[in-house]
Amino acid sequence: MYGDTTSVSSNEVELNQFSTNPGSMFRSRRVQWLFAVTTFLSAFLLFQVQLIVSKYILPWFGGSSAVWSTSMLVFQVLLLAGYIYSHLLSQCLPGIAQRRVHLSLLVVVSLFVLALQIHWPSAITPSAAWKPEFSVDPVLRVVLILVASCGLPFFALATTGPLLQHWYAHLGSGERTYKLYSISNLGSLLGLLTFPVLFEPLLPIKVQGLLWSLLFLVFAAGCAACLLEARLHASDECKEESSGGAPEPLVRRPGAYSMWFLLPACASALLLATTNLLCQDVTSVPLLWVLPLSLYLLSFILCFDHPRWYRPSLFHPVFVAGVFLICGALVYETGLLQLLTLPVLLFLACMICHGELVRLKPKVQQLTAFYLTVSAGGVAGGIFVALIAPHIFTFFTEFQIAVGATIVLALACLFQDPESWLFTRNAWLSLAIGIGLILAAFGAGQIWPEVQKLLWSTNFYPLAGVIVLLVAIGAYTFRNASDGVLHRFRFVQVLVFAIAALAIAVLVRSTRPLPGLFFSARNFYGAIRVFNVPRGRMLMHGHTIHGGQFDAPFDREPATYYGRESGIGAVMTNHPHRSAGSGNLRVEIVGLGSGTLAAYGKPGDYFRYYEINPKVLELSTRPQPVFTYLRDSPARVDVALGDARLLMERESFAGEDQKYDVVVVDAFSGDAIPVHLLTREAFETYWQHLNGRNGVIAIHISSRHVNLLPVIQGAADYFGADSLIYYEEGRGPFLSNCWFLLARSPGVLESLGLQAQLPPGIKATPTHLWTDDFSDIITLMKK
Repeated sequence: MYGDTTSVSSNEVELNQFSTNPGSMFRSRRVQWLFAVTTFLSAFLLFQVQLIVSKYILPWFGGSSAVWSTSMLVFQVLLLAGYIYSHLLSQCLPGIAQRRVHLSLLVVVSLFVLALQIHWPSAITPSAAWKPEFSVDPVLRVVLILVASCGLPFFALATTGPLLQHWYAHLGSGERTYKLYSISNLGSLLGLLTFPVLFEPLLPIKVQGLLWSLLFLVFAAGCAACLLEARLHASDECKEESSGGAPEPLVRRPGAYSMWFLLPACASALLLATTNLLCQDVTSVPLLWVLPLSLYLLSFILCFDHPRWYRPSLFHPVFVAGVFLICGALVYETGLLQLLTLPVLLFLACMICHGELVRLKPKVQQLTAFYLTVSAGGVAGGIFVALIAPHIFTFFTEFQIAVGATIVLALACLFQDPESWLFTRNAWLSLAIGIGLILAAFGAGQIWPEVQKLLWSTNFYPLAGVIVLLVAIGAYTFRNASDGVLHRFRFVQVLVFAIAALAIAVLVRSTRPLPGLFFSARNFYGAIRVFNVPRGRMLMHGHTIHGGQFDAPFDREPATYYGRESGIGAVMTNHPHRSAGSGNLRVEIVGLGSGTLAAYGKPGDYFRYYEINPKVLELSTRPQPVFTYLRDSPARVDVALGDARLLMERESFAGEDQKYDVVVVDAFSGDAIPVHLLTREAFETYWQHLNGRNGVIAIHISSRHVNLLPVIQGAADYFGADSLIYYEEGRGPFLSNCWFLLARSPGVLESLGLQAQLPPGIKATPTHLWTDDFSDIITLMKK
């Protein structure tokens, strides 16, 4: 079987060592612990720094989920650079030179970390001077910040894992060296899981950065101790290399190297594509970054720990069943089904990719080359998702491509392995699998009607029935045939190819545009689509409606969440400046959407929008706009492109007359919550922009997954503001909406004519106050 790594048993090696030197057993255990703990700590810090820095800079780029995918790509490139360094160091220099060079690197990086700790809030959290001036095309800026803040420490951590395993192998560990890789992945997994459930809820982010810096110095000391052990046993290393008979044959087949590259590339692409889909429709926070990455790492841990965890005959059919489920969810946009099946499908695919990778792993003599090729594949997958896909696709089509590639690679691995179940299973088993798949599909269709629609639209039942019939006829016809006649042919191969082709056909079907699609675009900030609906057009970001407009002659009427009987409708209509006729309204709005609120403008009014996504702005400002609210509004309307909070912080006002009567924060109608717009510091900015006499802050909150009321109520309590919650049930073309209103002047909210109304199912909970250093969204997730 491919990847067979049979070698002398560890017990036999230790027995031989003990017979020649009674102290070698104790030394071996001590060295094992030293290398294991240092490897674990390096991996733990490697993934902790990714989460800390990415969360820290997330508000600087509007909370976009692309910050994480871009960060992941940067870290993958740094990881690849570390593996190149490790490979060249281990192959081009003698042992003593390797240790001197790496010790010098650790000393330089440790001094660098100490210097940054003095000049920044922490060594890995840049100062405010690094905030971007303009964020329309922020990829390069994200890369620059990450490289400057944590590039060098991350590089040092990335190099240490392969080098420690290389030196550990030369100390006589043999194939047990791959256990260090499993320990490394375990450290990575704990580094991920402890962040959202332990460090994020309990510690401010700057304290997390300080703690990370201290642990990095501990790691550097541990690595130096490992270097010392490697130097002390250099004579044993040379003796071992000079003895032991003929060297193990090395892997030189181009096909093996290509699989070392393609399998991790596929898993990496699927990881980032799944993360994008989850964060687009829920929220771009470390919790949803951690879940896919944890499953990805868990597959590494299981597969490299022992072959028993990966059983192709079990994972392959379950994975194909998951493909049909997720395609049904994508075609019919069933958000809950996506939320449930996406992580499961990712784990199954990663188990297949990494399980096959372990089967192909080489002897320890090629360890650094193996890791280098695997890392290069991961970078290639990240480049495809983070840099290429947003420019060639208008939606997250790379997800279906990665899933399809997993199917193709799994088939290729099956055919390369003569001992795989594809060659050892008879026709009756294939018949049972086919019938079981049809029954499972039928059962899923009864639970989820969307799946049933997808199955009928792809002619699943007729095709599957014909395939099963042919296999049954073949099984009966050749039941007495000799092995010489059938040779390596099995009827299960026919079934497997047919099912794989059907699964790929369903994947292709799920990429087709939905009925009524008028416009689709994608960039760093996500995918937006405009649909023609019976009475107008609707703007969607992911699966969430972000505004719309009626057809003429009602095209100047506010629609969706902004009807005249909504909370914001009452503010615009009954604001003291309107009712008293004492002046025009100055309105500041975070989030453009379809520009609906401009419909409330009157001559002399001033509306200023802040929009971070240039694609959204184009819909209202192109020569033939898709949405005409801005063009047709009697008010004077301006739109500032960039992150609202950063732009608002830079603006100043000469006096009260230049401030705004209404500040609307409309960035939470979806489920991708930009947390930085709800912190104490954000509300300080809103109050600075608000007219102190009759000003009102109106916050639109209609998230399906997060209850934001405790956070806003906590801010209201902190600033001593009056507050009112108004929920309007959807009716006709108007959607259910919830508005949280705040004012500091007594009586302003009472003058609006609204009665407080809580959304259904929302209970009173303790208030929360978020800051830029501390936010915990997990406790606010709706059950």
